[in-house]
Amino acid sequence: MNREFRLNLYLSYSHALSDIMHIVFGLTLYFVSEDLNLSILSMGLLYNTASIFRGISGFASGILSDKSNFLYWIILFAGLSSVGSWIISYSSDLNMFSIGVIVLGIGSGIYHPVGTSAITKYTLNTAKSLGYHSLGGAIGIALAPWFFINISSNYSWELSYFIFGILTLPIILIYIDKEIRNLKSNLKPPTEKSLKEINYKKVTPIFIYASLKDFSISGLFLMLAVFVNELTKESISDISDVDFYTSLISSVIILFGGIGAFAGGYLDNLKSRKKILLYSCLIAGIFFIVTTNNLYFTIIVFTVISFLISSNDPSLGNWLGNTMPKNLHGTSFAFMYGLGQIIGSFSGSLAGVLLNYFSTTIYFRTLSLPLIAASIVVLYLYKNTENKKNIASK
Repeated sequence: MNREFRLNLYLSYSHALSDIMHIVFGLTLYFVSEDLNLSILSMGLLYNTASIFRGISGFASGILSDKSNFLYWIILFAGLSSVGSWIISYSSDLNMFSIGVIVLGIGSGIYHPVGTSAITKYTLNTAKSLGYHSLGGAIGIALAPWFFINISSNYSWELSYFIFGILTLPIILIYIDKEIRNLKSNLKPPTEKSLKEINYKKVTPIFIYASLKDFSISGLFLMLAVFVNELTKESISDISDVDFYTSLISSVIILFGGIGAFAGGYLDNLKSRKKILLYSCLIAGIFFIVTTNNLYFTIIVFTVISFLISSNDPSLGNWLGNTMPKNLHGTSFAFMYGLGQIIGSFSGSLAGVLLNYFSTTIYFRTLSLPLIAASIVVLYLYKNTENKKNIASK
């Protein structure tokens, strides 16, 4: 295996676990809320708080990774994630559970800006590498519903977090690979003019687009398992294992996100990028509007949404990567993912409010608004500032 392949392999595994951490709260929500006697509003506010910490840690780690070896941050991501998972697994009340969720949020927030910027800095075929990276993340979160829901149902939600804490530890082994450890010196990008400041005029549309998109995708994955569980109980009266079918349906929906990301990695180029960014969010927003209480129709709708929203991940990463010089990639991705996590976190508060006063379908229909707004951002603010010559020189 060559060095670039091994780097993609390490980061794809890390991405898989990082993405699981972003949705695990929603997967175990109805188990934890019932066991600790917490309302959806309280859980939504806690998700909001933990995600803000995740965004802050993303800001800090992304910026600092431009000034140090990115592996240190990958290892810190693994260590804090394991500790946070184990604190949650031993929680007996809201206070300890909250501490664990926040620690897990801080740990998981580290990965995305650091890992994604490592790909844009050190891979030669960046679009395909981002596609593999996104597929790795999607495979992880596709398996997550089966893992967390079934273990929580058959044993306990505490055990599911404890086992997950063990699964994050092998990431630390990346440091043993000497070629990857010395990647900064072994595979330096071509010399380019060093910039000390981000060109906010160019990157602001990217940050706005990413934040709007993250709000909707965070909202979808937060309430996906809860909604599917409710509809399964209502639609199939004689079902014997509701949680198993909930995990299976959720996994299929999320897996299509991975397929979309993989396809997007192959389709992305300067000519197609604006169309991918525009139509993926616009069509996904329209599909959110037609959400109903019909289980089978909902499966189709959410599967299409998952595919579409994830299909623009490689294009979004390349849009930012092609806009900023490599020496500022960590900082740039820190802003994009940090803002996305902080703004996306408020989908938890939105869920608590709308489910308390209205219905779950109204909540999902509301998630269409940020996606439609994101498509407008691309339509009016996207500018093709790069050409093939510029990309080749980076």
